[in-house]
Amino acid sequence: MAKKGDDADEEEGGGKQKMMMMVGGGVLALGGVYNFVLKPAPEEAPDAMAMVEIEPVEGEILELPEMVINLSDDEVSYLRVGVALVLEEGIIAADFEAESAIAKDVILDDLSSRTASELKDSDAKQLVKEELSMRVREEYGDEKVVRVLFTALVMQ
Repeated sequence: MAKKGDDADEEEGGGKQKMMMMVGGGVLALGGVYNFVLKPAPEEAPDAMAMVEIEPVEGEILELPEMVINLSDDEVSYLRVGVALVLEEGIIAADFEAESAIAKDVILDDLSSRTASELKDSDAKQLVKEELSMRVREEYGDEKVVRVLFTALVMQ
């Protein structure tokens, strides 16, 4: 008789163990489902280098020939302007001359749309240089040209 009771206890204990293992397995399975299916994906942290805008290092300066431009005043007015391009370090000015026509085109388009009164004030000139620098740099795919300088500016 002792055997029957021992077997019953073992079967009863074994059943509890099996039940506990099944419950534990179910909990693990639910945890896996949560982790891989239901849990929202963490937001990807932006690349630290992408967030920091690296300023290009200035290199050689390429002086362009002076240009005479019709300003957009009601009366006929002219602007004689000398422009130089500050190139990125590593860009050789002599090699870049062939590409400088793109910069001249952007500069002519921009300055010919302005009036003499827009260009008289020194603060306005600074703003125009900054805008030209941005537009020229964009035209070259945000590389090669760092900024634009005025070497001469005469209005008539």
